[in-house]
Amino acid sequence: MFFPAGMLSFASFARIPEARGMRMKILGLCGSPRKDNSRTAWLVQRTLAAAEERGAETEYIDVARLKLGPCVACDRCHHLGECVQKDEFNAIFRSMLFADGIVLGSPVYIYHVTAQLKLFIDRLANAIHCLRLEGKYGAAIATAGGSGHEETASYLERLISRLGAQCVGKVGCTLEDGPVKPGSAPGVQAWELGVHLVEAIAAKKEFPEQRREIEARRSYFRQLMVKRQDQWPWEYRYWLKKGWL
Repeated sequence: MFFPAGMLSFASFARIPEARGMRMKILGLCGSPRKDNSRTAWLVQRTLAAAEERGAETEYIDVARLKLGPCVACDRCHHLGECVQKDEFNAIFRSMLFADGIVLGSPVYIYHVTAQLKLFIDRLANAIHCLRLEGKYGAAIATAGGSGHEETASYLERLISRLGAQCVGKVGCTLEDGPVKPGSAPGVQAWELGVHLVEAIAAKKEFPEQRREIEARRSYFRQLMVKRQDQWPWEYRYWLKKGWL
């Protein structure tokens, strides 16, 4: 089922990045451990294919193949602006910072995202404190055997918002929706999601309700930054540089 956050129609822009003179990059992260046999991976890649067909540069990352450890609650990211663990987290997060759009995908494992993707998400404390994806756009994809896809897609949508980005929509499906392929309903929905993502980035579309939520969290963290400037020195300096204090 496709849940668009807002509809755009720009029929004259067949390849929007070239038409607008933009250099657009879309990054897809998939948390499925099934690698090439994953329905989630196929849908994320389908979304990226739609974006690429319209001129965007795309990158796909299979999170399950990464060397990632869990957050160890050392709080060093608040002091340094990056994680001190020697694995692949910082490189992947830098790719997110260089992207204009982020597609997050996961199958449902016991009512939630997979452990592989959750390892990555739990390392995003600094990014959430500092809304470091401010100005970017995202999309969410979740698959399930029979249920939980809507809740999991909504969780990924909320994560995108808490990182400071706006979500253009989400796609969720179950085995009952049939195989994922170009002509299937999930395949069409994933393609449309990629189209909406490119259009939103090109138009710098605003989603008022999401923007209000982002501003509310900015207000909340603004107070924390002032109170904890000695505990979170890098983040405090980041907020000062952004002019948010």
